[in-house]
Amino acid sequence: MRSILDELTSELEELKALVESISPVNQALARHHDSLVSNYVSVRRRFDDAAFAVALYASFEKFIESLVAAFAQLEARRLEYIALPEKLKTRHFSGTLEMLRRGRIGEGRYVGLTELDVVRNLFECLNGAKSYRLNEAAVVAHDQNLRAGEIDALFAAVGIEKICDLACRADAMVAWFCAEKGLEVPPQDGVQRTVIEGRLVDIVERRNQVAHRGVSPVNLLGPDDMAVEVGFVEALSRAIFSLVVGTYLKAHHAATAIQLRQREQDGPYKGGTIVVVEKPTCRLVVGQRVYVLVGTCARWGRIQSLKVDDAEFQAVDGGVAAENGIGVGLDFKCPKGAVLVALPVKDDVKDDLVWSPQPCFAPSG
Repeated sequence: MRSILDELTSELEELKALVESISPVNQALARHHDSLVSNYVSVRRRFDDAAFAVALYASFEKFIESLVAAFAQLEARRLEYIALPEKLKTRHFSGTLEMLRRGRIGEGRYVGLTELDVVRNLFECLNGAKSYRLNEAAVVAHDQNLRAGEIDALFAAVGIEKICDLACRADAMVAWFCAEKGLEVPPQDGVQRTVIEGRLVDIVERRNQVAHRGVSPVNLLGPDDMAVEVGFVEALSRAIFSLVVGTYLKAHHAATAIQLRQREQDGPYKGGTIVVVEKPTCRLVVGQRVYVLVGTCARWGRIQSLKVDDAEFQAVDGGVAAENGIGVGLDFKCPKGAVLVALPVKDDVKDDLVWSPQPCFAPSG
């Protein structure tokens, strides 16, 4: 899943570069003495707007579809087909039949598929095969552009209900809204859903205007407005990603994860990046994967430092004398009272679905 967010981030960085180049490039061209070049400025401005509208929506749509498909396949590894959410089974069945009915398998978004593959996958699912694969194209199929309601429906099918409502209270969304509105104190109830709905409608309508009615010379976005839209898409995408990661971590790591409870009288310190936890029953090491659930969202990272009675350690275990608890340095903020969760070192979990690979565990012994 992490690679899906990485790809979106890379594409949005390219869009940011486009936006930042518009004014200086146009100013340079406008000063050109050649009338042909001067006339080109207004044409270029229109096509910059069109390219931006199409590229921004396309990147966001690909991100959402890829994330839904990836999460569905992860659930398929964990659960038998019969145990999957009913909405997912219904969407998979009806979506597969619609793919076959349209007769376009192997073309467009179905390139690389064959009718035999699609039918075999559905048969194995319905026949209760222990090892089965969902038809991803059927899971993410949607007839409408990705406004808030359609996004809710896609994620509801894989077991995450009302994801846009949940995203309103996610860190990334709240931080974007505060920066956009110049707020020092975040809204108590998070961002209003109408903010997400309205901006998604605007992005979709601009994309549709270009796709269906050509490049329009009116109502062009300025570079500042473009930057706001990129920031919104990035914030909403990160908010949704944190919700999906939170759901994934609870489902796939709850049985083996180590619960690290904060000491009530201590911390957190340094803005929540240092917490004091009770002495663990299992080994902790610098570089170990950790996370915390804030509502239904996840914050995750690695242990950056371990301290017992002001002494730094690369690793501690249940045998360490730590009557005053263990100070754990983090690369994210942990709320006061929240339970910090660590993935066991002995399992050496290579979960690059969430964490970037980083072999930095302290040596055993």
